[in-house]
Amino acid sequence: MSTAASTHSATLRRLRCAAPAEAVLIACSGFPIPEPERAALLRCAISVSTALSDPSKTHSHIFLHISPDKNPKAAQMIAPHARRWRPEFGFGVWPARKPPTMWTKEDFDALEPGQQLRPLVEIAVRIGANADAGEDARSVMFGTGAVIEVQSRDDCSVFLRRASDLLLPTIPEPLFRSYPFYLPLLAAAAVEGASFERLETWLCGATSYIAESIEDRGVLVLSLHSLTPALDHLRAEPDPQAPGVYHIPLD
Repeated sequence: MSTAASTHSATLRRLRCAAPAEAVLIACSGFPIPEPERAALLRCAISVSTALSDPSKTHSHIFLHISPDKNPKAAQMIAPHARRWRPEFGFGVWPARKPPTMWTKEDFDALEPGQQLRPLVEIAVRIGANADAGEDARSVMFGTGAVIEVQSRDDCSVFLRRASDLLLPTIPEPLFRSYPFYLPLLAAAAVEGASFERLETWLCGATSYIAESIEDRGVLVLSLHSLTPALDHLRAEPDPQAPGVYHIPLD
């Protein structure tokens, strides 16, 4: 069974996740996502966001994650929209992985012919203008593997202060300790291996995290609460032959 989006449906898979949190992965064919799959999965991401948000209680914060070895061309797409989006550049950190460091002798010794060194920096971009700019950035950038939405009851400055308090002490390299903000980066393996308390800590006060994940080949959705409203919003139908797998109509 294909796990990527077809012309008429996309595949959603529940991830192992410590209760009461829930997580799913909406699969894609790969990044960059080709049209018309990109437009259909963008609608899915927006539908999930709408289902999980409470306009009277939560704020939506849109970020972009630029990884030099995975989606470098995404960075070139920001400049034409800079006046509208007012991007602010920070540092992305994988809290479940080793802290970022400068290249070491071991990195050079392990390098195979034709292989590139690991990237030093995971670039995080905050869309700083307003909610409309965030939605515009999501629409333009979705499909590059860059878009991350964090939903929080706090405004963005409070969320980022908590993120910096969490992540900055883990970074020993002085060159990486002076960025304006730090953003937690999550992937499916980390979510599946974490306790609920750890997930809460990584989310820094946020209630949900919706991110394009290049390494997972899909859209990762993590919520500290039930995802049933999101599945209902997507009209997701369980696959009778595959427990935990759902099909989402794209028409």
